[in-house]
Amino acid sequence: MTKLAVGALLTVCTTSFALAQDTSAPEGIDPAAMEHITRMGKFYQSLEGGSFTSLMKIEAPDMPFPMSQGTAVSVMKPNMFLSKSKDAMMGGIDAVSDGKELIVAMPTFKIFQEGKTPKNFADMVSVSGEVSDPENFDENDISMTLAQDPGLMIGLMLFGESPTKNMLKDIQTLTIEGEEKIDGQDAVRIKATSGDSLLNPAANATLWIAKGEQPWLLGVKPDLEAMIGDDMDGDAMAMSLKITLLFEDWSTKKPAADTFTMSLGEDWEPVDNLMAAVMEKAAEQMGGLDMDMMDDFDMGEEDIPGAFEAPKHATVGTEAPAFSLKTLRTGKEVSLADLKGKVVVLDFWATWCSPCVAGLPTVDKVTTAFKDQGVVFYAVDLREPADRVQKFVDKKKWTFPVLLDGDGAVAKEYGVSGIPHSVVIGADGKIRNVHIGFAGAPALEQQLTEEIEAALAEATTEG
Repeated sequence: MTKLAVGALLTVCTTSFALAQDTSAPEGIDPAAMEHITRMGKFYQSLEGGSFTSLMKIEAPDMPFPMSQGTAVSVMKPNMFLSKSKDAMMGGIDAVSDGKELIVAMPTFKIFQEGKTPKNFADMVSVSGEVSDPENFDENDISMTLAQDPGLMIGLMLFGESPTKNMLKDIQTLTIEGEEKIDGQDAVRIKATSGDSLLNPAANATLWIAKGEQPWLLGVKPDLEAMIGDDMDGDAMAMSLKITLLFEDWSTKKPAADTFTMSLGEDWEPVDNLMAAVMEKAAEQMGGLDMDMMDDFDMGEEDIPGAFEAPKHATVGTEAPAFSLKTLRTGKEVSLADLKGKVVVLDFWATWCSPCVAGLPTVDKVTTAFKDQGVVFYAVDLREPADRVQKFVDKKKWTFPVLLDGDGAVAKEYGVSGIPHSVVIGADGKIRNVHIGFAGAPALEQQLTEEIEAALAEATTEG
């Protein structure tokens, strides 16, 4: 797996907290483990602010060297923070909120996006549409760009309201595995599991919590096999990844008021959607790379068609799972059976997912061009209230049909472990293509056009 491929992976909304919805406390957990989580939550809840550094390490057998992404963060409740990336081999985001305005920037490309600051940290990490101030919540979801730095997101979650409740979202089992030292600090190691792959940062992960009077969170290591095992069966690239988040230099000292500022150069460019702009620029860069340079990463031209190419998804070649979902605008039931004989394109998405929002117009553009040839497209929204989705779609002035997968059951049937997740179903009812993430409009347009043309050609031959 290459460095560029890892960069693409991080543009997918697959961080383990991405689709968390159920907030009920789990049953059957170890009381001793629960005590540690509760104690940690109460500790963070008692703080007005503080600072920390996070380091995300990514390793895989095919990588020529481990990759890392570091972030230095200062926070002040309820909604002020400064995040500065450092040693970011994969690129990193910088972000700042002064309590009123939020700026998220990508230093690598000298671009930034501005928006309104959510009311509190809980709203910044909310992905369910349940926010404390919905009328003033930024529907452009600039804050969701912060999800590209999971260390930052976990930190904000801890300093947000009800950290204990947030850490226990969707967890089914919680057990103590032992004690050990992390970065020289005595810590208890806790294992958390869940039966669903689309969960919060504590689910299907090992957590290290410091012992003593200050129970800081010292580390999180996702169990990728548990998170995506059945959905990504045979995906050697994903299964070989080892991701660890380490948290260091925790401090309870409140940052000074003038901490929460960011200096941007005159040559920096404002954009409407940061992640969409990043993907566009990344694709442009790779299109102009000298292919001799790829030898340094054991990568050839065949490794980067359309900028990125994901491994074959386990569902490709199988019968598309039947479904019946209601449309957003009319509430009419749409079933796969009703679409028999057509080429069907499904795009699983959510309003909070920046890569999804960036890619949907391109999917609509391509599929509309083939509409008269029997191609239909549905954007399948995951686990969001209809009114929130309607408001978002209206603001975007999107006219393509949207289906509501309120409980995520259909997404699960289709092996969705991260979004955007696009599926091309042939006229024979079998899944022909699956692609995950957004690598820029040009790459997506070319790829999807070729896939649809191939599906139509096969349908004509068989007919």
